Amino acid sequence: MASDVGVERMRAIKYTAPEALDRPKAIVPLDHSDILGVHVQVVRPNGGETNMHAHAGMDSCWYVLKGKARFYGFGDELVAEAGRDEGVFIPKGVPYWFEAAVDEPLEVLHITARDKTVANDRVNYRPALERQAAFDQGGRPPTEEELRAAQAAR
Repeated sequence: MASDVGVERMRAIKYTAPEALDRPKAIVPLDHSDILGVHVQVVRPNGGETNMHAHAGMDSCWYVLKGKARFYGFGDELVAEAGRDEGVFIPKGVPYWFEAAVDEPLEVLHITARDKTVANDRVNYRPALERQAAFDQGGRPPTEEELRAAQAAR
């Protein structure tokens, strides 16, 4: 009996930091599948932060490789200040934003897993700042239900 399951080969990955960070943020893709993504974000201090947003169909793990990051939840609540070898797990639908917390670029490993049963909309709880416009990733405003859930989870 033939199988419908495809098998891919294992792949080695290696991160090499960008030589220069001439913009607020750089994303270095490492690898991905249809459900898992792995990349490194290099974030410049004072301007590389994200806006308050959530991913409706994607869990994320952020793990600091270099520098320090501050991760904030809904209402700008500081959830974690993570240094090297520390990070956060953010379940799908949870609003957050983060920034470099020291005067050196932040290098943070970002591992994502997608729920294929849910549209992976980017939900913007706050518009991008003017300096973030070049990296605007689109998105939509939260529904009333999403807004109530975010407020209740605080």
